[in-house]
Formats: sequence, structure tokens, C-alpha cells
Amino acid sequence: MVRVVFAGGGTGGHLFPAVAIAERLMAVKDVDVMFVGTKNKIEARVVPQLGYKFRAIWIGGFSRKLKLSNFLLPVKVFVSVFQSLKIMLTYKPNVVVGTGGYVSGPVCAAAVLTRTPIVLQEHNSYPGVMTRMFAPFAREIHVAFESSKKYFRMRRNLYLTGSPVRNMPKVKREEALDFFGLSAERQTLLVTGGSLGAVRLNSAVSEVIDDLISRNYQLIWQTGSIDFERIKESQKKHPDYIRVEKFVERIEFAYGAADIAVCRGGATTIAELIYFGLPSLIVPYPYAAANHQVENARALVESEAAVMVQESEIKEKFKKELLGLVDNPARLATMREKIKSLSHQDAAEVIAKAVLRIAGANA
Repeated sequence: MVRVVFAGGGTGGHLFPAVAIAERLMAVKDVDVMFVGTKNKIEARVVPQLGYKFRAIWIGGFSRKLKLSNFLLPVKVFVSVFQSLKIMLTYKPNVVVGTGGYVSGPVCAAAVLTRTPIVLQEHNSYPGVMTRMFAPFAREIHVAFESSKKYFRMRRNLYLTGSPVRNMPKVKREEALDFFGLSAERQTLLVTGGSLGAVRLNSAVSEVIDDLISRNYQLIWQTGSIDFERIKESQKKHPDYIRVEKFVERIEFAYGAADIAVCRGGATTIAELIYFGLPSLIVPYPYAAANHQVENARALVESEAAVMVQESEIKEKFKKELLGLVDNPARLATMREKIKSLSHQDAAEVIAKAVLRIAGANA
């Protein structure tokens, strides 16, 4: 039986590409999958719910603020590498798949020490520290953006594969709008600040509601838990035009209904925009590690597939840029074609096949 360890977590952006690849692998007979992560982040909750094996290690990230946990980091790294070595020696995987983030570091280090083949998947435009660190040891590196290639010295084993997205169906517009109880006679804006929401983004959208409704726009609004009650209460006067949710479980229906999105620039969101071919106005989270969200948004902007407004400019530019898009259907149509041209619909499948090929060589 082929055994595969996935190392990547801490955020959904690192976890969900791994889940997408794992889904394809599990469709193949005689493949056993294990995820390695931390006990207090998203992977500890999501992975067991999906039915995969899960092992926790002690590793944590480095905080920009002065915290005691920063002084413990060298100890955590040492212990986490030891824990990962134990996993390598007992589980004996044929391949380790690293999808970035601090979780992948100790596991990839243990893979190097045990001579276990490594496959890396990088979903951000600017590759993360762990991806760049272990690139020389990887059998293959799969990136989501053409612009990512320049950050790697080795090109022989580097592939532009796109970002893996979980196997989500593409819902017809009429069915998607009916799911939310919205009108097919209006255009639809999807607002999402990610799974946790974004207060600044929600506030900016609140200020243009009347302008959007006057232009025959309706909204699907994922607020996150912090802002849910505030936004829901303030939008009661527009019951036919706005659907407010803490979290949209069936996100494929939201993408199917939308004509444009307002969102953050996380890797998962960017991958889904590309997968569903949706033009967007992106307000990157300004404190993301290595400025990843800005770099992700810039990759779409340079392809003329999105517009970016920095959070520091949100008061001056957000309304003007959003209404400029809404008032220009021809530009939205062009952006839709541009973002569709970036799509690699089979990214997860391609990487899964590479993992199996490398596993077979190592069996």
C-alpha cells in the first residue's frame, strides 16, 4: 500500500490544497493518507472531520510581537523534528507532500533525514520560507503562478500546475441564486473576508450598499462571526437584496451566483476565484506573513483579472474602484475571460499522479 504524509497547516491556505490532493489520492485503491499538523489550529478540527489520519507536532509560528513563545521556538523545532522522525520511522511513508507553513518544516526535515521523497506545492505567488528552504531536496515542486518560478534556482523539477482546489461542483447561476433566495433579474456581489471575516472590509461594503442597490445589485455577504450580528442588524432594511451569513458552507453556490467578488487575498480565496472564473476587487490583509496576500493579488492584477485596493487606501479608493467596476460591464467581462485563462482545473489531479509516480519509484 502507498502511504503519503501531508505536511501543511496553521491556516486554511496551507491545509486545503493538501486536502484537495488527498481527495484525488483517496480515489485510488491502496493509498493510505496521514496529515501532520498542530493540535490548536484549523487542521486539528478539519482533518479528523474529513476522515483522515492526523498526528500533531509541537511546532508553532514566529510572532512579530515580543512573546515568550518566540523564545521557545528553537526548542519547539527540535522537539517537532524528533516527533516527525518518529512518524517517518513508524508510518514509513513513500512520499511526503509539503504545502507550506511552519508545520511543513519539521516534517520535511525528517523526510530529508530518512531519505523519504518530498513533493512541494506552493500556492502563494511569493513562495513561503519552508518551500524555498526545502526546494533543493524536493523531487518535484508545483507552483500556482508563473511569477513564482523566478524565486527558484532549480527549474528542472519545477512545474506550473496551478493551485489545487477541493472537488467542488460548478453550479448553474439560476440554481445558485435560488439557493440563496435571490433574484435572477439582478447582478450579484459576493463579499467574503475569508472564514473569519474582515471588519474593515465589511465596514467599507456597508458604506456602498445604497449605491449598489440603486444599480440593481444584490449581495451574498459572508461576514465572519465577529461582525455577523452588527451587519445582519444594519441590513434588515434590505431583506430582498442581501443575504448575510457568518460562513457560507456551500461556497460553490455563492461563486455560482456571483458576478463579482469583494474579498481578501488569501491563497485559498485566490485559487477559488480562478477555479470559478470570478472577477474581483481584492483588499489584501496587510499583516499576512511575507506580504503573501498583496503578492497574490498583484499576480491577478498583472493579468488584468482583478483590481487591488490596499487596506491603507480603503477610505479613499474602495468606493470609487468598486462602483467603477460595477458601472463597466465590458471591463468585468474582460476580467472574467482573463481570470479563466489562468485556470488549471486539473491541478490536484496532476499533483496526485506525480505523488503516485514518485511513490511507485520509492516502493
